[in-house]
Amino acid sequence: MNTNFKKKGYKIALISFITLILFFFSVFFCTNRISNELERQLETNLIDVANQNALAISNQLNDNYMLLDSLFAEIKEIPGDMSENVMLLKGFVKANNLKRVGFCDTDGTTYTTDNVVANLSYREFFQRGMQGKSTITGVLTDALRPDADEKVIIFSSPMYDDTTNELLGVFGLIYDAEVINASLQVECFEGQGCSFATNEAGDISIAMSYDSIQLSQNLYTDILSRNPGNTEVINTIRRNISSNTPNLGKLFIDSVEYYYYRTPILIADGEIVWNVFTLVPTGYLLQRLKPVRNTMYLMIFLSIFLVVAAMISYLIIFSSQRRLVQRLAYRDSVTGGANYAYFKRQLLTKSRNRCGYIVSMDIQHFSNITITAGSAAADDMIKKTWELIKQSIKDNEYAARVRDDYFVMLLNMSSDADVSRRLEQLSDEVHDLAIAYDAPGVRACFGIYPMEDITALDDSYNKAKIGCEFAKERHDKCYAFYSEVDHEELLKNQQLEERFDFALANHNFEIWYQPKYSADTRELVGSEALVRWREVDGKLIPPGRFIPLFERDGYISRLDEYVFRETCRKQKYWLDRGIKICPVSVNISRATIYGANVVDKYLGILDSFELPHEYIQLEVLESAISGKADIAKILERFRLSGVHILMDDFGTGYSSLATLNMHCFDTLKLDKSLIDCIGGKDGETLLHYVIKMGRHLGLHITAEGVEYESQLSYLQEQKCDDIQGYLFSKPLHVMDYERLITV
Repeated sequence: MNTNFKKKGYKIALISFITLILFFFSVFFCTNRISNELERQLETNLIDVANQNALAISNQLNDNYMLLDSLFAEIKEIPGDMSENVMLLKGFVKANNLKRVGFCDTDGTTYTTDNVVANLSYREFFQRGMQGKSTITGVLTDALRPDADEKVIIFSSPMYDDTTNELLGVFGLIYDAEVINASLQVECFEGQGCSFATNEAGDISIAMSYDSIQLSQNLYTDILSRNPGNTEVINTIRRNISSNTPNLGKLFIDSVEYYYYRTPILIADGEIVWNVFTLVPTGYLLQRLKPVRNTMYLMIFLSIFLVVAAMISYLIIFSSQRRLVQRLAYRDSVTGGANYAYFKRQLLTKSRNRCGYIVSMDIQHFSNITITAGSAAADDMIKKTWELIKQSIKDNEYAARVRDDYFVMLLNMSSDADVSRRLEQLSDEVHDLAIAYDAPGVRACFGIYPMEDITALDDSYNKAKIGCEFAKERHDKCYAFYSEVDHEELLKNQQLEERFDFALANHNFEIWYQPKYSADTRELVGSEALVRWREVDGKLIPPGRFIPLFERDGYISRLDEYVFRETCRKQKYWLDRGIKICPVSVNISRATIYGANVVDKYLGILDSFELPHEYIQLEVLESAISGKADIAKILERFRLSGVHILMDDFGTGYSSLATLNMHCFDTLKLDKSLIDCIGGKDGETLLHYVIKMGRHLGLHITAEGVEYESQLSYLQEQKCDDIQGYLFSKPLHVMDYERLITV
């Protein structure tokens, strides 16, 4: 019996020991797996932050190079010595927070906007420029103010004669280093990390966040001096730099281990490589793993006494960690609801119906809310929009926020008409919500695609998005079903967008002029600047083809500024040659008016050409002005500076009378639809009172779209001031217009 008991005891002990060993290794393996997964997620987070920092730098630097090329294109066309022409950019320097703009001729003699002349032939940026290379310097001591110990960063490019391709010198923008740094400050891992940009040699050029670690001017020499063990790290970084390959790794600084991620960015002509380094202590990232590891040790200790209890405890912890990871992976950060990844998972695993209508939803002109009310209000509207979507969703239907103001839904409806009615109701609710944010132009647009194969979800959603793009162009309905024809049209639009930067840089956008004449004397009194896009083959793309597209995709503000700048340049050219010029009005879009510092930017352009303000006018659509007190304030600033404001297309808006009462413009341009009413009793009565009311308010009256002598006669009777239309002239090429004003 005792023998049997001992055998049984040994057997139990052996089973318990084997169980304990298996349990120990199971706990260790599973816990280590969770730790590795969390660590990979944290590394991914580091890479995302680093890429965002690199993108912020890349965007600003490339913007500066575009600005550099544009400025030089302006001044090199002006007759006279380049050293004198540089002084014309004084107004631009002030408006754009620059320290100065400078030009170095081929012997290194430098002329600046602050009227300093010096020889900088010894500077590396000049030497590289003479070799035909663009340069962004590191932080330098201001050579023109050495006693002040001021630090600067220089953006420079070689500049050539357009005709002979002769190197003229080196042109540069000089920023205060603190200004560049201040514009790029970011929160980096709650202040525990740091992020900075270096050149290929490791010189630190821009410090985006720098408090947690103190480095000298060169990253490589500093980390080697503070820990010689970093030699291989530096060698790895340099090997990856030569191939422009990002790399993730670890290094030590003052005995502290750091994760680092290096992101290369190509600047200007692609020869200059900058590197954005983002560092964060490994201890900061790994501290989130401590609870898991502590739990592991506790469970191992307890398993000696209570194997089963320890296993249960482990399973609970494992399950909770997995649910936590899943919640983070599938939850939208703004709405707290489902994201697109969870939407796909639900459809693939839970949906009983294998087909339905995939709907892409976009809130059109949503950026207006951010501009007028701020980002907090925009996020609040996103949350409330999500609540409206949830209320509309029925059983076995799904929805998610994809990004920004984009949402996706799967609707189980029996017909196209049924899904259309549902979306129209949702659109009305979103519109009512936008009204509360003082954004009546904001609306929900929907693209619809009948999906028959759940496995082709991504393709179905992409087709729904194409339908949504065309819904934005419709005024009768808020939705559009996908069609192959629309898809082809979208591809054509994408081609236009891809060619925009090239066309802008190469001046493929031309300025045409439509004259304005006095109704009484038939004398030329002004003109309107109109943009045309000439292709490489010489053909013109109609404005109706690209203007609406650029208004939707955000390119219109850059095009507006280009037209304004070129118009100012031409007016100054004619004025300097003694040609009697008339005021030219330039169209400015709603998006441009809402842009940051629009008044300072545009007045800065005017002043950079030293052009009297009365020679340039701004035309604003009635729909952009209507009911917008903030726009009225912006336009009033222009008027106080001497720039006249014209309300374009008056009579097409829904609140024309209220707009008249805002008193933020000088001229009323009557839309062609009102002019076409001449000859009808009711139409003439309406036009009579509109002109009378405008005159009573002290406004200058211009009629556009005049094509017949009978229309002109009536407008003369009504004391209309100016006439614009095909009766007098179609839009003229700049050379034809120049001949007109020199007669």
